[in-house]
Amino acid sequence: MKKIRGLSLLLFLLDFFLLTASFFLVLYWERRTWALPDGYRGILIDIYILWLPIFFLAKKHRLDTYHRYRRALLVYVKSALFLTYGLSFLIVFFNRDSTSRVQVLGTCLAWLVLECLLLTIAFLGFGKRWNHQPDSPAHPPAGKPRFTPFLIFSDFVLFTLSFFLVNLLKRGTFRLPEYYLELFVLYYGLWAALSVITRKYEKANFRNLYFALAACIKTSLFMGAFVSVVIFAFGLFYFSRLQVFGTLLLLLFLECVLYCLYFLFRLDRSLNGDIESIEGVQRFLGQEELPPDAEAPGGASAPLPSHMKILMDICGNNYPRLFEFIRGALDLSSLSDSEIALLDCQDNTCVSILKDSSLRLVINFQNINDIRWLNRFYLDVHKKLKKGGYFVGRVDSLELHKERFYRHYPRYYRDVFYLFYFLFHRVMPRITQTKTAYFTLTKGRHRSFSRAETLGRLYFCGFKVLAEQENQDGLFFIAQKTKTPSLDESPSYSPIIKLKRVGWKGQRINIYKLRTMHPYSEYLQEYTYEHHQLKEGGKIKDDFRVAEWGRFFRKYWLDELPMIYNWLRGEIKLFGVRPLSRHYLSLYDSSVQEIRMQTKPGLIPPYYADLPKGFSDIVESEKRYLLAYRRHPWRTQCLYFLRTLNNILLKGARSE
Repeated sequence: MKKIRGLSLLLFLLDFFLLTASFFLVLYWERRTWALPDGYRGILIDIYILWLPIFFLAKKHRLDTYHRYRRALLVYVKSALFLTYGLSFLIVFFNRDSTSRVQVLGTCLAWLVLECLLLTIAFLGFGKRWNHQPDSPAHPPAGKPRFTPFLIFSDFVLFTLSFFLVNLLKRGTFRLPEYYLELFVLYYGLWAALSVITRKYEKANFRNLYFALAACIKTSLFMGAFVSVVIFAFGLFYFSRLQVFGTLLLLLFLECVLYCLYFLFRLDRSLNGDIESIEGVQRFLGQEELPPDAEAPGGASAPLPSHMKILMDICGNNYPRLFEFIRGALDLSSLSDSEIALLDCQDNTCVSILKDSSLRLVINFQNINDIRWLNRFYLDVHKKLKKGGYFVGRVDSLELHKERFYRHYPRYYRDVFYLFYFLFHRVMPRITQTKTAYFTLTKGRHRSFSRAETLGRLYFCGFKVLAEQENQDGLFFIAQKTKTPSLDESPSYSPIIKLKRVGWKGQRINIYKLRTMHPYSEYLQEYTYEHHQLKEGGKIKDDFRVAEWGRFFRKYWLDELPMIYNWLRGEIKLFGVRPLSRHYLSLYDSSVQEIRMQTKPGLIPPYYADLPKGFSDIVESEKRYLLAYRRHPWRTQCLYFLRTLNNILLKGARSE
């Protein structure tokens, strides 16, 4: 690793030296002096400022860039072009017409020549040692590009309109000055050429709005760069900067409006076939009904009910792996047609028409992300199921959506886009001041749910999760009706949570902490314990309930700051065993449970004094502490507190 970093630093310094050498070589060739004339210092600073991001964006610091000669050569050519574009843009935009064209363009050309010369020498001398990477398999020939004629014509009209509107804004007339015909023709040529080069109108760019806008932005940036180079290289500074750059900005704005309208129209047209009305849902269900007194076929070899044949057809066309997933978890042959309901709905209406306690299997194909009142929907399904009945649903979980989001959107834009998506679909519906506006705008559709929240809501509503399966269609789950719903309390999304814990003499106390888990995670403690092992420290291994920011909070104990309030109230002491939930406490030996409840729990646990490795070691550590505390309270407290400080401050012990 140190060797790689050293080579990267060497490449950085070498490229910086070649750029500087190119600048002074051109300066000497033009003026026969090495001294910087007035104004040239600013040019050199501009070159350095633009070179730095270009160096890293072009990945010239990475060694794999130089595994192939052709690849490295292409990187050098791109870097020189981008430096030329950037410098020309700055000079034209700030109207620096006195800047030497020989110095600027010559520096970029000399830099490219020196880099290519050095690269060729390096490959001739060390190519066999460097070029150890196997050639990538040949890509299949690309198909014939498919363009959208309507958008080409529309963009042509918008481009012409933008040019004349900017002229009207500047001169108060649509009539162009005579010398502006050159610029007009130049712009048309660049627009046509760059639209083809960037594949702006190919249908592949219209998979969604963001790819289409990315192509527009790319084309506008290249047009601005090319025009800047032409104006600078040929000294055409008499062209108005407002006309040059204003046309591009106005064109980009009008393109954004056009594409937004285009995608809205296409989206509306694609939604016409959805089942959206109650009548439609009833017709869908009516195709599957059998006489109520139909007997369920028995035995694994019995033919599948008609509902299962319909389910096979639906899964085969839309969700290929779903049927095998359900069939592997449930005995479908024991279910009759009258005990099964196949739904595709976003609200409670389609569930409310079903008879209470009449079903043994309910399958909803609609994403729960589009259900406005999710808990009410779960509770309605719970009411329609017999005891022990099954509910199958699917969710586009936060984790899966983020992974797909990063594959779906263009690079360099996706982080910004995802931040806005997260704030809108994840944060807004959970804040009291903004959730009304959110549900007014979205009608509750495309809300973001994490895997932990989805499963936790099921447990909250009286279900037990039996199986999960992730695929390209989302996260499918099978839940069983096993308990009555937990309607006695309402989980919150507040950043400060209240956890039920066992305190002194077995009394229930509420411990306050900063939220580090997804909402409803508190209902998944038994589920995570059954499906995940305990790691060193006694905590759940690979606990999916913990949010990304929660891991940072836990590492530095930031989540435990609100527990100071419990300490001030006298519910816990400064040092002592952690207050546990009833489920976690039940994992302890009965003798340790009894000793634990005879002592008030604490804020700082003895775990950091002994640093035990496993759950059994933690139990023994707490037992030793509790027995020592009963014999010598103050001495034990001081001793353990000093050992804890030593492990945290000197040995770097951290929470996980």
